[in-house]
Amino acid sequence: MKMIYCDSAATTPLNKDVIDEMTKVSSSVFGNPSSIHKFGQESRAIIERARLSMANLLGCDLSEIIFTGCGSESNNIALLGLLKRGDHFITTSYEHPAVLKTANELEQNGIDVTYIKPNSSGLIELEDIENSINTKTKLVSVMYVNNELGTENPINQISELTKKYGILFHTDAVQIIGKKEIALKDTSIDLLSLSAHKFYGPKGVGALYIKNGVNLIPTYFGGGQEKDLRPGTENIVYIHGMAIALQKSIQGIDRWNKRVTEYETSFFKKMEKMKINYTLNGDNRTPGILNITFHDILSQDLVIALDMSGYAISGGSACSSGSVNASATLREINMDNESASRTVRISFGKNLTKQNIVGLSDCISEIINRQYHKRVANAK
Repeated sequence: MKMIYCDSAATTPLNKDVIDEMTKVSSSVFGNPSSIHKFGQESRAIIERARLSMANLLGCDLSEIIFTGCGSESNNIALLGLLKRGDHFITTSYEHPAVLKTANELEQNGIDVTYIKPNSSGLIELEDIENSINTKTKLVSVMYVNNELGTENPINQISELTKKYGILFHTDAVQIIGKKEIALKDTSIDLLSLSAHKFYGPKGVGALYIKNGVNLIPTYFGGGQEKDLRPGTENIVYIHGMAIALQKSIQGIDRWNKRVTEYETSFFKKMEKMKINYTLNGDNRTPGILNITFHDILSQDLVIALDMSGYAISGGSACSSGSVNASATLREINMDNESASRTVRISFGKNLTKQNIVGLSDCISEIINRQYHKRVANAK
């Protein structure tokens, strides 16, 4: 049975052109980029070409990009490198754990942290941030797109607000890069984290945009690579692969957005036709990430049944010790436990066809209807 992957918000499959490019470099270039001989300079050239390519695609200067191991590491480097005892930090209560757990650690080290809750639509409101700012506020960090709901926050307005108050702004943009063109030079964003495996690149490599003039204190120590902020011999092959993946993704953005909108339309038309009782959660969503409450089936039952039928989606709840608890994100938008236990995330990627979407719709309808009739029979 061929599995159909509908969980691209978790990770994406490698683009075939990226695989080919990585294989080519892997088989021909191996020198240490810090060496001054020809082998080393070949490696250095690949890294710097990748840096220039990504800077052009993101609309910033090449000196503003450093390479990291992933988006989580980028978040850590940004937050830990800016905040010190006595500072005030504002973030949100539904960030990725790479921000939330770092914020918890900062609190243990004398940094005051304010956590802004999203509204019931899954969005952060500008007024809540402004009301939380005080004279010690050093940094605000708000995720661009929530990884579970797919809701896109008003990042440009938030960064303009922080600029007005002379406060630095960071965003975890892992879920938006490759899906939307961003010209960083035209924004007030000071730091931005991204990860290659979210836009059809390799796992284990990411980048951090640091606006010129923003100075971070190193939290890692070693050979001095990447402005002393991410020391260690660079992963030449993965950096090259990330740059190619970003180029491919951005080149195809308009085509992909049109295609994924058609996928969503087909999916929901089928849900309506089959009279499936569902709620789509979140406003101002990034296309392709669907957080859906199916009221007639538990999320774990649906995820397992779909997996057995050849479709991979993600549960909207976390299973722990045999019990189902509402995910932190769903709790933060005040979703009740009953609804949260019936909520899943479906995310469409470039590996899918319209036929796959129709098949997924049919399978969900069949599973839910079977579950419903079974429940009715048991009630008798």
